Amino acid sequence: MKKLPLINLFLFVLATLFSSKFAYSQVSIEEIIVTGLKRESSLIDAPVAVTVFTAEQLEASGVDRPEDYLSLVSNVGYVKSNKEGDFYINMRGQATIRYAESAVAVVVDGVQLAVQQEFNSNYFDIQQIEVLKGPQGAFYGRNATAGAIIINTKDPGDEWSGNLLASYGNWHSSKVQGGLGGPINDKWGVYLSASMINSDGPYTNRYTQEKPMRWKTQAARMKLLYNNDDTKASFIFSGSQGEGGGIAFSSQIAGTTVGGYFISSADTNDVYNIPFASELAGFNTQDKWSASFRYIKELDNITFESVSSYSWINEDSGGKGIPFTDFSNPDNDVGIWEFVFGDTTQRWRNQNKAFTQEFRLSSNNESNLSWQIGAYFQKATKKNLRIGGLYTGGGLSQSILPSPLGSINPSIAVNSDKFGVENYSPFGNIQYDVSDSIDISLALRYETEKRDVLTTTPPGPDTVNGLPTYNQCVLNTGRNPADCKDDVTFKQLQPKVTASFKFPDDKGSFYVSYGKGFKSGGYNSIGIRQFVVNTAIAVGADPNAVFLQDSYDKETSNAFEIGFKSRFFDGKMNLNGAAFMTEVKNAQQFEFIPLAQVQAVSRIDEQEIEGFELDANFQVNESLSVFGAFGYTDAEISALSAAPAFVGNKVPYIAKYNAVAGYQVTMPITSDVNFFHRLEYKGTGRVWYDASNLADSDRNPIDLIDARIGLTGDTWELILWGRNLTNEKYASEAVPLFAFLNVPQKAPDRSYGIEARYRF
Repeated sequence: MKKLPLINLFLFVLATLFSSKFAYSQVSIEEIIVTGLKRESSLIDAPVAVTVFTAEQLEASGVDRPEDYLSLVSNVGYVKSNKEGDFYINMRGQATIRYAESAVAVVVDGVQLAVQQEFNSNYFDIQQIEVLKGPQGAFYGRNATAGAIIINTKDPGDEWSGNLLASYGNWHSSKVQGGLGGPINDKWGVYLSASMINSDGPYTNRYTQEKPMRWKTQAARMKLLYNNDDTKASFIFSGSQGEGGGIAFSSQIAGTTVGGYFISSADTNDVYNIPFASELAGFNTQDKWSASFRYIKELDNITFESVSSYSWINEDSGGKGIPFTDFSNPDNDVGIWEFVFGDTTQRWRNQNKAFTQEFRLSSNNESNLSWQIGAYFQKATKKNLRIGGLYTGGGLSQSILPSPLGSINPSIAVNSDKFGVENYSPFGNIQYDVSDSIDISLALRYETEKRDVLTTTPPGPDTVNGLPTYNQCVLNTGRNPADCKDDVTFKQLQPKVTASFKFPDDKGSFYVSYGKGFKSGGYNSIGIRQFVVNTAIAVGADPNAVFLQDSYDKETSNAFEIGFKSRFFDGKMNLNGAAFMTEVKNAQQFEFIPLAQVQAVSRIDEQEIEGFELDANFQVNESLSVFGAFGYTDAEISALSAAPAFVGNKVPYIAKYNAVAGYQVTMPITSDVNFFHRLEYKGTGRVWYDASNLADSDRNPIDLIDARIGLTGDTWELILWGRNLTNEKYASEAVPLFAFLNVPQKAPDRSYGIEARYRF
């Protein structure tokens, strides 16, 4: 059944190509201008693997969240966290993980986001999105080891205009979005937009009766533009508030029965058959606010640009565990979960603040030589407050370990960390046009990033629920409270060298490039290693096998790429491709140590990645367009001192391949009404969730079908939409703990609804 939509797709395309109804016409694919390399160039000439989504394409596809458009890009994947609103991107074999920095830089309206949580939001009133693949550190610095995403929101036009969108679907899902903008006078313009989304989510927790994947958010943005001859400026203020279910993991324990379903083995691929029955009643709130100011001044042959931003994010999440001894419900025999986590209340409070400033000077003449120089600065702080067992291991010690751990690690414990970041990075790039068809460019950035950490006992009462609070650093290392701090500085030169050749008659281009990416190291927490060592000793394990450290080193990547852009059939078809080889050192890796109940950042010493990708767009005629993409990635662990037996295994969270195919039809019915239909197929290969590549810690290939169908006019649309129409059953994420215990998260099943849009 899964393959029938694909067959129908190809039959439809063939029938269309040979039907008199859709006769050959002179329509061609519209030229797209990209800005991702910090200079404007046409998509066909840009010497980088880039996928672009215009405003029209985003609306036609029904994009709501980052996964909606990222799933249409070759060699790009994503992981939805166990908390609604959290989201991690992987690209070309390099993954973003919990607690570490992103592997993909995200730039919104010229501002590079300081923390990855800023990226996790609903999308509305977007003008264009560019997804650049491969290291982009020379252009964007930190956290661009795998690529960069450039997002530009809508600007006010020369006349007042607006739009309104309303949608309703299953799971009591509703969405209302709108925007309005135009000129204030001949120099000033303003654009206002807002969004409200509410959904119960697909599942009910049989234990707590709550909706673990519920999500409700409100967001608003104001963009104020100034344009006066040689001077341009913009001020953007945005904010959002979200609330969700928080803990969406469900235990999967071999030899137990849940909801009448016997779990023979902890197989991630069996997650969908198991009723959702987690003992953890979760919640998650996210408040995000940001402001930015951008100033551009055209001087004689030089352009000066300044971009300033400030952002603030506050997140509060957690859950309450069910008592260890509670086996009263025979329909939910999941008590072994408490074998691991105990009777604990878990809570995390995170606060991120960041200020960024960038200055740039660029040439703006018509010579063969173009250049840009600048400097970037960021100062950021992150405060973490943790209460309960997931980080402290308290539940474990109190529930099943009558050991010395109990005297130093209470069931309810409080710990606080403050992390600081200061980044300075001068940069420059130069391009020389050797001839009309040959270009050579060099970009350099020198990154200096200082990281510091302070571990404290939070102020306030010295007990929680009658149990003492503690400073993890003091407890596990014996340091004085005043000495529970540390800092480290990372430095890295990031070059990118590119040579490109343009085909005659604007038929395309060919390029080769080398780039280096850098992602800063950082701190888990002072004393966390010693805590794991103490736990190992208490349970009789080998403390010398503990690989986790209080801090982790920087991650670097070296990537070689060769690619092409091409145009056929009088501009009706674009075919682009690239092949790449990447070596990653000290790849940051999420690690969960069950017995110590520690979540932290570890490393894979070396990864070797090879792959290729192809994407195509065919504008058959004014009514029909066809698109497709395919990406292949072979990402292997080539060195891992903590577990040499894992060398040769596949890198976690990276799919072997992904494929996209689809078509879009807009066919006139009357002079005022069009028939609209869009179908998208998205296939993803096998994914491992653990570096061990053990049985039952993987996810089988998945095939998803999304579709939209309806009527459109010049100013309105009425669309029926559906996602995962075949109701594919799979896990969106899993954390393997033991051979008998997996903790997976179900992906959403089939969703559908109706959507209306009006433009004015």
